[in-house]
Amino acid sequence: MTTTELMVIVGGGALGYWLVAVMLPSLRQGKASAPPPLPQAQAPGQMWHEVLGISADATREQIEAAYRAKKAEYDPARVASMAPEVGEFIRHRNEELDLAFDAALRDLEWLRPRGREF
Repeated sequence: MTTTELMVIVGGGALGYWLVAVMLPSLRQGKASAPPPLPQAQAPGQMWHEVLGISADATREQIEAAYRAKKAEYDPARVASMAPEVGEFIRHRNEELDLAFDAALRDLEWLRPRGREF
């Protein structure tokens, strides 16, 4: 074995060690960064018009339009291939939207002007 061959072997070993010991962990840190946080669920005491993002004196048409828009925004089919946590958040958000829509319709029925029937 010549000196040149020995230097190539030692140099290659040092270069390989450097790649594995220094570069590999730094490459993994870049890929293993934390995923962006999920949006927070609505506060438990939030009113239906806050959940739907409309004013409290909205008409039935405005309520239905806002409900349809929010349901389309949180469609479970859009996140089917994502992490289970995202699917759970979407299911929870859809339940909140359904409850807010039901509450809005109940409020509309309650506040509707009525005749003088007894």
